[in-house]
Amino acid sequence: MKLPAYPISTIDPHFSIWSKADRINEADTYLWCGIKKRITGTVTFDGATYRFLGLGKEEKIEQKETKITPFVSEYVFANEKLTLTFRTWSPFLFDDFHVMATPVSYLECDVKASDGKEHRISVDFKGYDELCIGKKKKQITKYTVNIKGRKAVKMGLTKQTPLNDSGDTYAADWGYVCFSGEKVSAYPEGIGTSAETTAAEASFSFILAYDDVYSINYFGQKLKGLWTEKFTDIESAISFTAENRDGLFEKIRKQEETILRDSERFGVDYQKILSAAARQVMAGHKLVRNEEGQLLYLSKECHSNGCINTVDVSYPAMPMYLLYCPELIKAMVVGIFRFASMPLWKHEFAPHDIGRYPLACGQVYALAVNHHLIPHKYSYKIIYKLPAKGLYMPEFQMPVEECGNMIILCYNYFRVTKDATLLEENFALLEKWATYLKNAGVVLSRELCTDDFAGHSVKNVNLAIKGIMGIACFGKICDALGKENPYTALSKEYADKLVSECATAESWLPFSIGKNDTWSLKYNLVWDKLFRFGLFSEELYQGESDKYKAELNEYGVPLDYRKEFTKTDWMLWAACLDKDDENIRLFSERIVKYLADTNDRNCFSDWIETKKPKQSGFDHRTVQAGLWMPVLMDKYMNE
Repeated sequence: MKLPAYPISTIDPHFSIWSKADRINEADTYLWCGIKKRITGTVTFDGATYRFLGLGKEEKIEQKETKITPFVSEYVFANEKLTLTFRTWSPFLFDDFHVMATPVSYLECDVKASDGKEHRISVDFKGYDELCIGKKKKQITKYTVNIKGRKAVKMGLTKQTPLNDSGDTYAADWGYVCFSGEKVSAYPEGIGTSAETTAAEASFSFILAYDDVYSINYFGQKLKGLWTEKFTDIESAISFTAENRDGLFEKIRKQEETILRDSERFGVDYQKILSAAARQVMAGHKLVRNEEGQLLYLSKECHSNGCINTVDVSYPAMPMYLLYCPELIKAMVVGIFRFASMPLWKHEFAPHDIGRYPLACGQVYALAVNHHLIPHKYSYKIIYKLPAKGLYMPEFQMPVEECGNMIILCYNYFRVTKDATLLEENFALLEKWATYLKNAGVVLSRELCTDDFAGHSVKNVNLAIKGIMGIACFGKICDALGKENPYTALSKEYADKLVSECATAESWLPFSIGKNDTWSLKYNLVWDKLFRFGLFSEELYQGESDKYKAELNEYGVPLDYRKEFTKTDWMLWAACLDKDDENIRLFSERIVKYLADTNDRNCFSDWIETKKPKQSGFDHRTVQAGLWMPVLMDKYMNE
């Protein structure tokens, strides 16, 4: 399977390292955003050394095969003397949040002699100082420790200032990078680990870890990663993951089997894009717990604006999490509710985010950054304490978008878990946001939607559908809590009004009311079908689906009539409107073709061109969890 970039060590937004070459020994390794973070790997066979990872002076061993599954990568190398399989994975277990959050990756090698005889074999990994450096080099401390028969070597800045910076494409300069294995070493330029044996076949397992010390500034409180509840320190975490390697790997393989089995009916290409997306989705989040004991699952809006816990990033990410760990949906919205309840947030609509990663200290989207209240970037730590007047630019908010997103998120969480606590505790805010949607109506004013990169729009039909879905979901919330419910009837009234306002003879709805020669992906319609609300007709679903087929380009269906770019997540949502699986298979094929043809060397972008294999923007984003929408549809429709 060909990808724009290949995962090497995926842990979190500050430590997600990839290779930008089809042969991973022909390029350096990088942090997801393109900052060089070198890791090299070599194998020595009877004194002859060959390089299989990264760049260096050693002779390359030829890479023969690449195998990518959702949570495991295997790179196969061979020459006339040996075959080496290099395997990388992280224990992203859906059923154990503490292990899921443990900041470790396994680097493993299986070596087999071609002649079947015993040979002296050793494997070495080396990580360079830049792994723990941000913008400029500073003094680094390195030291070794013993861990129950294993060794570990750690390095980090001598002077640690956790959570001292935030942003989008930057590298953290706090915390400690650790290698663990049979032997470890500290060099002037980095650290390393190695192991050796005499055998005809040998397996080596090493651990690469990143202890960030503190993970999130949550409204002034420094929170540690959830893994610290299970382990006293990173050495304990390394010891556990080393001792339990086989059991954890078996669970990861079973988790992969579940994903591939659930998606089998939609074809091999669809399974490939899920495999390409899974690890960047998981590594784009951080799992912590607040002072009230609530889980927080906080995304970073990578290669977009660096926001933390963005609502319209959590919204498209829902499908994978609803399927496999719905508790994390609640953990995505807890912080939003907290910020929306603060005196600073005086708006009648829901916030967009709660800060800029890793500072969860108040919305930064639409922030008047030149305002006198924010003299420099470090004030992002205190936004929640500032007076509200003049702090935000109203024209750059997303009122209908975020209100609809929050209500739909919460209803989905309740629908799967049957836990009404979240709804009960936050009913007043949900009701306020539903009222906002009611007052906004269906003929919307000029505003932004989640596709803000495409600019403002007036009377946006897909955004109106979002509002209608939000109203319908709030009606279900009212029913669940035994409260008066005028919203179900209102959602049907608004749906009928929207179709009437469009007044088109076409079998699809336009992009904008009054512009009947336009079109767009109506991805928000998917909830009407999945929930069986009956607000829109089957004929409309099929009319939309047929239009998407007609507009299909070499690499996908454009987002709307204005540009040739698209969003891969929305393509798969829109594909679910089709009466059979044809569009899902067809669109998946085009996305896989993009991954194979593009010369862009970034992670799996969700924003791509459809007539040429080019990335429009965005990288490593958690929205790719939305690619699981066909599987979620299959589950919901068969309940």
